[in-house]
Amino acid sequence: TTISNIPDGFTIGTGPDGQQYLVPQYMVPALDHAFASYQSKADLGVSNAPGGSQQAQNQPFDVLAEGKLMFPPDPQLSDHDRLTLHAEVLALQEKLGISYKDASHRLYIAELEKLKVADQTYKAFKNLDSRIETSLKTLEARFGDPKANTEPDAGVVPDADADAE
Repeated sequence: TTISNIPDGFTIGTGPDGQQYLVPQYMVPALDHAFASYQSKADLGVSNAPGGSQQAQNQPFDVLAEGKLMFPPDPQLSDHDRLTLHAEVLALQEKLGISYKDASHRLYIAELEKLKVADQTYKAFKNLDSRIETSLKTLEARFGDPKANTEPDAGVVPDADADAE
């Protein structure tokens, strides 16, 4: 018998660069998909996009969340974006053995679910923000403005034993 130095719940995965990595078991399917997508992109000759959006320059921005989120209005996909999506669809198609249409639909539904989660998170934080603001206003109305009271011992009832001495 040989004793392995690999901790329980982990396995060795070989990356596209040929190096071996220690990977948790639950991440193996996602990692396989990421590597297959990477390989499909490499086969198609798709390089990583440069930082920033070239389409967003000189365009007016739509504003959401009281100015905290600005985005260009419905930008068109660049050729690079289309090739990247195509590579992801091909990788998913190859991995699951499904049609191109089904793979595209799966990726679309996954992105839609991400948007739903982001929207729910935004609404939850907005609700939390309004509740905190309401609570602070209630506390201020009940106890007054704490900044108006500048004396260090103001509001403290003197001890009866201290007055007797």
